[in-house]
Amino acid sequence: MKTQYRSLTLLAEVLFVGLLVCVASVFVVTSLAAAAAGSVLVTDVAADARTPTVRRFARLFRAALAHPVAVLAPAGLLVVGAVDVVAVLGGLPGGRVFGAVLGLVLAALLAAGLRGAAAWRPDRRWPEVLGVAGRETVLDWRGSFGLVVAIVVVAVVVGQAPAFVVVAPGLLVLAAVAVGLRERR
Repeated sequence: MKTQYRSLTLLAEVLFVGLLVCVASVFVVTSLAAAAAGSVLVTDVAADARTPTVRRFARLFRAALAHPVAVLAPAGLLVVGAVDVVAVLGGLPGGRVFGAVLGLVLAALLAAGLRGAAAWRPDRRWPEVLGVAGRETVLDWRGSFGLVVAIVVVAVVVGQAPAFVVVAPGLLVLAAVAVGLRERR
């Protein structure tokens, strides 16, 4: 395939994966499993130009949901984040400083989650994958910073043009896969 058409095909496949991840993330607690399934598809596209399919995504998504940590990690992040936001908005003494620290911690946790999703494969268990992703988030701070910047850019774009919420997850998955592939080189 010609290079100019391959790049357009890659864009279309990433946007398609973003749509699949978005639909599978409707229940927010399934977002980690959806991102993991999407990252396997994007990795397949990058490695051997394998076209993503809904059937393969569904199989990977079910496999990712097989371990309870795939649902408990996003749920725990939501609960703790909501309680912390309520505490800061409720007039917690030192709330401004605490809010800034919370923002940094949330960004680091989201970067670790994206790294974990990009590293997950059907033969790997979530506790080990997320443990390694947490360590990599700290050790490879440049890659983590890149993921945080990607999260912020996607959040700003979606805030300005909400229609992009449908394809935004694919862009975040692509960024996470790219950071993971960068580490291996």
